[in-house]
Amino acid sequence: MFEKSIKLIDIQTIVVSLIILAVCLLRVAPHINNFSPIIALAIFGSLHFKNKTQAYVVPILCLWISDYFINNFIYILFNNPVWFYEGFYWQYISYFVIILLSLSFKNKKISFKNTSFLILSSSLIFFIITNFGFWISSGFYSYDLYGLFECYVAAIPFYKGTLLGTIFYTPIFIGFYYYLQNKVLILKAKHLMY
Repeated sequence: MFEKSIKLIDIQTIVVSLIILAVCLLRVAPHINNFSPIIALAIFGSLHFKNKTQAYVVPILCLWISDYFINNFIYILFNNPVWFYEGFYWQYISYFVIILLSLSFKNKKISFKNTSFLILSSSLIFFIITNFGFWISSGFYSYDLYGLFECYVAAIPFYKGTLLGTIFYTPIFIGFYYYLQNKVLILKAKHLMY
């Protein structure tokens, strides 16, 4: 029985999961607004996990762990633990959509063109969904097209950080794993094409 469970453990899955978990810790380090590795991790995980469930669960679980840490140890606003912050679902929905999009590239070559498309479109998806969520739930803007437009315009400075963070981190993660695969043969994956 023990041997069977060992066979079920895939070394590539473990390494990809550890990379994602370790990098998630970067999110709690001081950084400019929205310059974080989370979108890049969603793209990286989607392309590198063999299993679609892992592609969704591992990055979103890491996001939740970093959210929990941030909300309970860095920004301590409440006496009780904060398991989910108000409006969290808009951010999580955006990552779900980003992973869904990235999975559509799973069996394609991991090329400059495909990676660039994923970086640009994923950053835009995050911007559109999260700011729509802020507009609809905050009460800060009027509930009409003008209010929605105002919300998106006000969010442009944050989009810059999102885009730059995704541009910065995505090639690092993909390049690092490509390097690891060439150095550690057991990490070579049949489903990846560079």
